[in-house]
Amino acid sequence: MKCREFIYVGEPAPQITEQAYTAFYLHLQKSILASLEKRELLTHSQYSRCIEEIEKQYSQKNRSQA
Repeated sequence: MKCREFIYVGEPAPQITEQAYTAFYLHLQKSILASLEKRELLTHSQYSRCIEEIEKQYSQKNRSQA
């Protein structure tokens, strides 16, 4: 895989916090796990278990914030 570097030259990037962008973080974690499964670094059962844990953590955070 070719390594590339990107430099942002626009306005200052906004701070992305987990509290404000919960859905983004959830989907990011899921996509990383899907990538690991696709590259056969995780089995399907490991992938499924990780997804369950992530969703459980986010649902607990949502309940505590409500």
